[in-house]
Amino acid sequence: MAQLLLLSEYRREGRGVFFDRDDLNHLLGAYSRQVTRGVWRDYAIDHRSNMAIFSIFRRSQEQPVFTVTKVMLRGDKEPNYVLLSRNRQIKSSRDLAQIIAVLQRQLTVVEG
Repeated sequence: MAQLLLLSEYRREGRGVFFDRDDLNHLLGAYSRQVTRGVWRDYAIDHRSNMAIFSIFRRSQEQPVFTVTKVMLRGDKEPNYVLLSRNRQIKSSRDLAQIIAVLQRQLTVVEG
C-alpha cells in the first residue's frame, strides 16, 4: 500500500549554495575561451550542503585541473570563492572576477 510523505519533512534547513546567473556567465565565459583554444574539454557543476563546485577538466576521464568553489560559511552574508588546482588552494576571494583573473594567468604555468 502507498504511504503519504510530506516533502517539507525531507527538505534541508536553510538554502543551499548555488551559482547564480552572473557567476555562471563569468565561469562559462572563461571556460569557453579555453575550449576554443583546445585547452579544456569538459566541466562539471556539483552542489553540496554549503558549497557549489565548478570543476574544469582537460579530459573527461581525468581529475579536474581546476576547481572553483563557492562557499557560504555560517554567519557570512556573502559567499567566498576558492580556486583549487589538484587539491591545492591557489586563491580565495569574495570577488569571482579575481578568481577568474588568477585562473587565466595560471594557464600559462599549467600548460607545458
